[in-house]
Amino acid sequence: MLTDGAARAALRGSARTESGGSSRKKMRVASDMDHKVVFAALDRVCDDIISVLCGPSDSPYGSVTKRLVACMKKIQEHGRALEPVVASFTAVYHHYDFDAQTPGNGYRTLVKVLQSCLLHIVHKGRYIASNHSGAFFRAEHNASEMEAYCSALCQLRALLYLAQQLIHDNEHGQLYVLQDAELSRRFVQEYSSMHKACFYGRCLGFQFSPALRPFLQTVVISMVSYGETYGRQQSGIGTAALSLFTSGKYVIDPELRGAEFERITQNLDMQFWKSFWNVTESNILSGFSRIASNPVQVNVTLTVPPVALRLPLASDPRLLTTVSPPIAHWGPGPVHMRLVSYELREGQDSEELLALSRSDPVPVPGTRLPWVQKQPRSPWLLVHFHGGGFVAQTSRSHENYLRTWSKELGVPVLSVDYSLSPEAPFPRALEECFYAYCWALNNCHLWISLRLQKVHRSGDNLPGRVHKRTTDDKLEDDR
Repeated sequence: MLTDGAARAALRGSARTESGGSSRKKMRVASDMDHKVVFAALDRVCDDIISVLCGPSDSPYGSVTKRLVACMKKIQEHGRALEPVVASFTAVYHHYDFDAQTPGNGYRTLVKVLQSCLLHIVHKGRYIASNHSGAFFRAEHNASEMEAYCSALCQLRALLYLAQQLIHDNEHGQLYVLQDAELSRRFVQEYSSMHKACFYGRCLGFQFSPALRPFLQTVVISMVSYGETYGRQQSGIGTAALSLFTSGKYVIDPELRGAEFERITQNLDMQFWKSFWNVTESNILSGFSRIASNPVQVNVTLTVPPVALRLPLASDPRLLTTVSPPIAHWGPGPVHMRLVSYELREGQDSEELLALSRSDPVPVPGTRLPWVQKQPRSPWLLVHFHGGGFVAQTSRSHENYLRTWSKELGVPVLSVDYSLSPEAPFPRALEECFYAYCWALNNCHLWISLRLQKVHRSGDNLPGRVHKRTTDDKLEDDR
């Protein structure tokens, strides 16, 4: 069996020698070595803990020692069963990549998540093996931590077997088959029957950077506290305030937090999610956010009428293409957006732009204020698609960092307030975002110095990624 050092040296050597068409094959070999090293380390640390806790000396921890030993034996059994399963995935998951330059798919992600879980167990196990006899060793805490990761590993093992079945039942190289409704039903039924609470308790965010975990804990604790008080005769901000008094028990009891999060995600309806994510839309919280954020000289909401646009083709600017306004579900309708600019620039106080403003009253042009000095047009524009899972939030929730972007990047930001589900079903939001982007290109004279010089797109969460990808596809089709 390879030692850790020998495996890493082999990995470094393979990285130096791979080139050309053999890079993907070398990548698979490196990945295979990676998982072998991880499983070897897991098996070794399980043996170490079992041997030190089952040694001749009496343990001072009594039943906790028995729990830890039983837990490590279960983890070792899971690891030995999972190693051949992971090996089978590493042999085939490159067939499901997005393309040759993008080695990514759900099977790769599942294996990476499993490896993250194993590495956490190895790290925690080494700590237990080295410090179990120390005066400050918290036996109960460490036993609970290891049991939580054992539960997560058990559920990941079930997920891997389910994914293995999916590969077997689908055609080669196909992530899923839309025509096979029975396969989809079975898959969803199997997944729904799994116990997911363990991923939201002590193990929350193990697959992410350590710097992100406190943020994830805050979000989950806020959500379960809000869910406990949701449904009472309170406003959104009232429910949020009441949930502050119930959040303490979820901070000190990770198992309770995970169980409550699983209950919320399985039982509460869409209105809960809209209510929770829209808490930041309240006047009180958005007011505090504005006070704490950078002041800007332009912050106007715009309503763009549904008019067909004519744009030059990227492949041949002499030819024009027509971009229709969004029409899905209820026909042509206006598109709403917000313009944020740290400095007032040429064109931003024009009658053409102010005529589109949704503000009541219409904002006073900065040029009428003696202390505001108008700047030349920016060479760039940033078009932003906000997050919220397509069901909640607006650009108002994201003003804080949009103002920071505008100041630090020195560019105006145009954030699209697309229509939300379920009132506006798919693909209405995508149509509105694509139309807003094309409208921004068609009206560059309002904000940038040269037509089509630099227009960038940005977004957060799932909506941002989907809108950006859809826009890329549309532009590629036009070319």
